[in-house]
Amino acid sequence: MSQRNERSKHAALNSATHWLIHQAAHRAPETLSSRLEEEWLADLESRSTALSALRFAVGCCWASLVIVNEYPRGRVPAASPVAAGSAGGPASGFFTPTERNFRYFSLRSATLFLIAGLHAALFYGLITTLSHTPSIAVPPRLQNQPVAPVPRAKDLPPVAGPDLKDWTIHVPKPVIDVPKMDIDVDVPGEPTDKPNEVISEPGLPPVTKSHLVQRLAGGPGTGFPETAEFYPSHSIRLAEEGISTVQVCVDTRGRLTTEPTTVKGSGIERLDEAALKLARAGSGHYRATTEDGQPVNSCYAFGVRFQLRK
Repeated sequence: MSQRNERSKHAALNSATHWLIHQAAHRAPETLSSRLEEEWLADLESRSTALSALRFAVGCCWASLVIVNEYPRGRVPAASPVAAGSAGGPASGFFTPTERNFRYFSLRSATLFLIAGLHAALFYGLITTLSHTPSIAVPPRLQNQPVAPVPRAKDLPPVAGPDLKDWTIHVPKPVIDVPKMDIDVDVPGEPTDKPNEVISEPGLPPVTKSHLVQRLAGGPGTGFPETAEFYPSHSIRLAEEGISTVQVCVDTRGRLTTEPTTVKGSGIERLDEAALKLARAGSGHYRATTEDGQPVNSCYAFGVRFQLRK
């Protein structure tokens, strides 16, 4: 059905454009009428849409009006001014408004009809476009409907249970059998005359006195390198100072057993590296840790201060 309507609309527009071109060509002078109609119809075939063809036909009508206004229908030769003057007509070679031939309507009426046709064509194109636009279904408005109250469940009757008012619970006393135990008690005899004699109970180990180990932590000893020898020159120029805590592990002779490590840095990487170099250079000059006066292998930490002299 929609295709049939499209075909009918297209046929109506095609016939309207051909009629407008035919009228516009016949409104032109007779010498140009047939040629203009032929050319306009040829140009009409090159139009791709019906709306562009209609605009072209309206333009042809306007062009024919311009041609009629500017093309003189009869010119008197310039060599016969007497004949023209004797006839009482206008001067030869000039075109006056009386020579215009509008056949059916004037120039003002044609302009009005042209504007009205153009508006009608635009209105038709708008209606055609809107008719092919899919409509969007508007959802219905929400309506508040009263909701019926939910019936309340009836209270269930209480379940009849046993009456516990007149009950008496008898709990028998437990009977505990305590086994008899034979305990042998050793009564000490008469005291001996030896005052330093220690009487030890049988089965117990002898009591030994605990020994408290006296430990003395080690550190840098005699011949340990000076801090100033490892002070970085760049840090001296920048006036960088700080304390770097280094941990070392030494044997009984004061020699390093592992690589020294930084326990707490000074905040400046150059000073921490210099402290590690100092710790490595001091191998063999450490004082070993002693326990009860005997040197032992141990690990301990000490601080390296980098400070400029003022």
